Amino acid sequence: MKRLAQLGLIMLFGAMLQSCADDTTIPAEGMITPGDRIGDLLVTQGEGEDVVYLSTIHCPYDNDSGTESCEFPAGTHVNVAVGIYDDDPSTGKSLDEYWTEQTYEMMIEGRRVSLGAFGSIDLPHPMFGTIRIWNVVVTSDKPGKVSARSTGTVGGDPFDYTGAVTFSSP
Repeated sequence: MKRLAQLGLIMLFGAMLQSCADDTTIPAEGMITPGDRIGDLLVTQGEGEDVVYLSTIHCPYDNDSGTESCEFPAGTHVNVAVGIYDDDPSTGKSLDEYWTEQTYEMMIEGRRVSLGAFGSIDLPHPMFGTIRIWNVVVTSDKPGKVSARSTGTVGGDPFDYTGAVTFSSP
């Protein structure tokens, strides 16, 4: 009987230690979805003339860090995704095929973005026809900085793009 009691106490002690260990584990934050906030930054969706698309503008590029850095007044809505287009009609692939076959991941401030939750939009472009882009827009009504990294492959070609957006006082 004493052995059974000792075994029971050892198991109880082990369970208590395990529960303490579980309490100290910090849960990983979930994937970013539309409407999530990272500090003062809102991650949302948007399209049209009220949105600036990093894919269609050129900002200063730092070769050392591999980052393109853009500055906008606080309150600006900025799409931070990389656009995909059919740049070579001789391949016989359509934009839809490139889009379906792509691999694409995005991280904002180190957190994965649930791209499917944001959906995509098509933008008319004077040189490339239609550019398809994930509808991931960041904005902040206060000054601050955010970094978005996109990686993947399109048409068998890998890409790795980091865009840093600084929101300045209006």
